[in-house]
Amino acid sequence: MKNIITGTVAACLMVAMATAALAGPKPPRGLSPEAAQELEAKGVDKYLGQFTPVSSTEVGDGWIKHQFDLEDGAGPVCIAGTSYSAFTRAGNPAKLLIFQQGGGACWQDFYQCNIFAEAQEPPTAPVGIWDFDAKNKDNPFADYSVVYMPYCDGSVFSGDNDVVDPAWQAYIEAALQLPPGFGPPTRVHRGLRNQSGGMDLAKAVFPNASRITVAGTSAGGVGVAGFAPFLARLLYGNQVDLTVFNDAGPVVANLNAVDDVAARANDWQVAKFYPDSCTGCDPLGQPTELIQWRLDNDSTVREAFYSTDGDLVARFFNKVLTQSAYRTLILMEHEKLNANHPERYKTFIVSGDDSHTALQNALFQTQDANGVLLNDWTGHFISPRKPFWTNLIEEFVPVP
Repeated sequence: MKNIITGTVAACLMVAMATAALAGPKPPRGLSPEAAQELEAKGVDKYLGQFTPVSSTEVGDGWIKHQFDLEDGAGPVCIAGTSYSAFTRAGNPAKLLIFQQGGGACWQDFYQCNIFAEAQEPPTAPVGIWDFDAKNKDNPFADYSVVYMPYCDGSVFSGDNDVVDPAWQAYIEAALQLPPGFGPPTRVHRGLRNQSGGMDLAKAVFPNASRITVAGTSAGGVGVAGFAPFLARLLYGNQVDLTVFNDAGPVVANLNAVDDVAARANDWQVAKFYPDSCTGCDPLGQPTELIQWRLDNDSTVREAFYSTDGDLVARFFNKVLTQSAYRTLILMEHEKLNANHPERYKTFIVSGDDSHTALQNALFQTQDANGVLLNDWTGHFISPRKPFWTNLIEEFVPVP
């Protein structure tokens, strides 16, 4: 009898080994070594370790302001050449929210972006994700440590280029009431430097974070859907639980607005950082291709996208006139990502609404899609032990 049992066990082991061999090796956790090498070869990490704040000052409510040196214009810098700063707030050292603020975008003859970092100090009102009451069960980020990055580079935290632009100089002079000739003649799109400086700050202040959410609103949402997750992986490694929350940064392009698409590509020079194996990545194509490449090459990253289908601000920047056209655009691109990676990329699309962003306002606790509250959905998203994170898209309802 013993021999029969032993033989059965051995047979089962042989079957299991054969099945494992047929299945092939288990993919590595997180970003694959080959993908990391590609990103490094393209220079995505070129500014990591380059910039250290020159001062750190307590500014109240637990926030510390970290000011970067201009370094004669080579450091983290705002679009008009003024200095850049980022902020930290201590909470649970194991849980970290790296947040990128929004504020429009600028490209040739289109100047609709926040100009100064000082215009975006951290929010002080206890609303949305900024309610840090540890007893508040309505905010899944209440006990998180936070790194907060103002947005002032005009290139959605991604650009790396200087543009001599007389029209920009005239715009700044008018906006700031400066005499002719006193405005900066060059737009400095330093998004990747600013983002890299903020990421280095995160690693220096919160080195032991094991659960990281990289989140952003509007332009910041586009930024976190771009290079931010790669920088977080390269700094913190593959063992951290990494999630990405894009709050109303559409990460889509209206390809019919040919001149705008070309101007952004030319002015920001983002495409030089696209990995070679991302064959769909095209400076004149859809930015969602980079997300697809990340999901293909990072086995554990999870990503969430929130939007209303009538979002007036996103429609303005994309020159999309109608709610139905914008809905078609975002669903066409983001549902491809969900279809290819249904367990790790999901959307929360609200219809009949033209509001823009939710994380930083009361909508975070009150907005729902098909009866599911956004803050509950987010709580399940950022916690790997909660299984009830679903793809939510409401049926079309015209904006009132």
